[in-house]
Amino acid sequence: MILDDFLSLDKLDEGIVQAKPEQLSAAACFEALNDVVHEMSVHCKTGQLIQTDFRGGGSVVIDERLLKNVCINLLSNAIKFSPENSTIDLTCDINPEELVLSIEDRGIGISEEDQAHLFERFFRARNAVNIQGTGLGLNIILRYIELMNGSIEYKSELEKGSVFTIHIPQ
Repeated sequence: MILDDFLSLDKLDEGIVQAKPEQLSAAACFEALNDVVHEMSVHCKTGQLIQTDFRGGGSVVIDERLLKNVCINLLSNAIKFSPENSTIDLTCDINPEELVLSIEDRGIGISEEDQAHLFERFFRARNAVNIQGTGLGLNIILRYIELMNGSIEYKSELEKGSVFTIHIPQ
């Protein structure tokens, strides 16, 4: 996983990674996200559960590979920074204006001081120093989202968890 982060970063820096949006039905998009959830479920701690809520219909124009990579990284963080026997919620809403993907955990949260640096390369929050990671994941996610002309927002509170929400315009 650490090597993957460095390889992804190199490819992004070299301009090798490009968004290749395609029209997907909402059902195909939800199926792709469900595949990610099943893939990531094997990494869950004892008693952790990833719940999904898919809403909307029609179709979406998106780079499925980049969306999956964003989802994998956010779910990986949610699993890593959440306790056993907790729930992680993945919600995806497709409407005519945008795709909105949200991942909410009930983990350690991020302090206000650390939130200002969240998307910087190699940044690790102070309460995460004893948890394995490179500090590259959120920087990579941000760059993938920008390639899709999207945006990311978050809310976090120490010891209560975090919510990351991605908006990808149609």
